[in-house]
Amino acid sequence: MPPKQAKPTKPEKVRVVADPWLVYATVPLRLFLGLTFVYAALQKVFDPGFLKPGAPTYIGTQLQAYTLHSPIAFLITAFALPAPAVTGVGVIAAELAIGAGTLLGIGTRLAAAGGALINLVFLLTASWSVQPYFLGSDGIYAVAWITLAMVGDQGVLTAGPYLARELGLTADSRARAAYDPGRRRLLIELGAAAVGVVWILSVLPRVTRGATQAVETPSPTETPSASPPAVASPTGTRIGDLATLKSRGGSLSFTDPATGDPGLAVQLADGSVVGFDAVCTHAGCPVDYQPDARLIVCPCHGAEFDPARNAAVVAGPAPTPLTPIKVQVGTDGSVYAG
Repeated sequence: MPPKQAKPTKPEKVRVVADPWLVYATVPLRLFLGLTFVYAALQKVFDPGFLKPGAPTYIGTQLQAYTLHSPIAFLITAFALPAPAVTGVGVIAAELAIGAGTLLGIGTRLAAAGGALINLVFLLTASWSVQPYFLGSDGIYAVAWITLAMVGDQGVLTAGPYLARELGLTADSRARAAYDPGRRRLLIELGAAAVGVVWILSVLPRVTRGATQAVETPSPTETPSASPPAVASPTGTRIGDLATLKSRGGSLSFTDPATGDPGLAVQLADGSVVGFDAVCTHAGCPVDYQPDARLIVCPCHGAEFDPARNAAVVAGPAPTPLTPIKVQVGTDGSVYAG
């Protein structure tokens, strides 16, 4: 008789023990992303110019600037520019909801997906002109959000399960049997109160500022006393005259005849006129002159340039001054550039 063959043994199951610290790995990421989004939303809430047309940081001005270089400019023109205030409020609400959900662990994966979408949009608009690409933070944020959306919160430091039980939304029959409708009402009222507090805090600085401006006596606008040096035979392209420049608050927008970029001529306190390329050196947004502060300001990220110091950077993220453009004033008051 042939020898009996041994029965094949089943391979032993290998139990993989995960590092218990790995479940906590997303906590720093959640805290950083959540706090950043809440801070970004509150920064817009407390900015009195964010929803005010004509202000340096007005959302409409920022959107208009994005259309000059963004690959999704057609979407901005079609959906965002017709209602910039609605767009701004929507961004604030989305950032608050995503930031709070991430911090509290409520729908973390969904919140992270929303955060990734918002930062991808910012990448294609506000950060699209940043070179090299790794200097733009929106791409890094998008990757971080995608990572969080993939791994979730791992059930660590999350308020989602608690709220589900308190609101009667859990699948556990025992938890539903012990559910108290009064607690749901209390939580909803607390949420509404929190929204109300944020709204009051956002409106209060505007009201206080308006009251202060109402009681203060406005000081007369300073005008240059010295006459600008006139050139008998100026060269370049005529872009306007001194009368127009003064009527527009001391600045004049034009197109640089050499590059085709937007340009900005500014009259300084001594009466001289200087010109600069009006494209911000940070992310390519067009800048504008603020006569009250006597600074050139970028509406997109708050960079500030001093025209009296060759457009040197005095605040904000811009790495270098604005590019100067030669400007001359003729004896008839005409202003030439180029």
